[in-house]
Amino acid sequence: MSVKTKKILSWVLSGLLAFGFIAAGGSKLAGVPEQLQNLQSWGYPEWFRFPIGLGEIALGIGLLVPASRLLTLYAVFIWAAVAAITHLQAGQAAMLGGPIAFAVLALLNLLVWRSVASEQTKLA
Repeated sequence: MSVKTKKILSWVLSGLLAFGFIAAGGSKLAGVPEQLQNLQSWGYPEWFRFPIGLGEIALGIGLLVPASRLLTLYAVFIWAAVAAITHLQAGQAAMLGGPIAFAVLALLNLLVWRSVASEQTKLA
């Protein structure tokens, strides 16, 4: 796969992840009833939607900024682990699909991103 193709793939993966994080964070900040119910079922107070929502939006934006993408991808793994633990503690194992999907997309993106960086280093 060419470097150009890998860069395009990384942008597509970053865009998918960013859309998911910005949508999730935005719905928390907007106070969507389902999100408020989720927070309650996880044992979090309603005001906790603000730091969680802002954090998710920050992850989404970070994925779209090439200079911060690598660090943000690692942060996605931390977010996924915390989300998975939250779901498990709340007895919501059926909701693990979201954090797992985000982690898999982040892993794929990380592998592509590192491959591009490695190839560019060889060319320099």
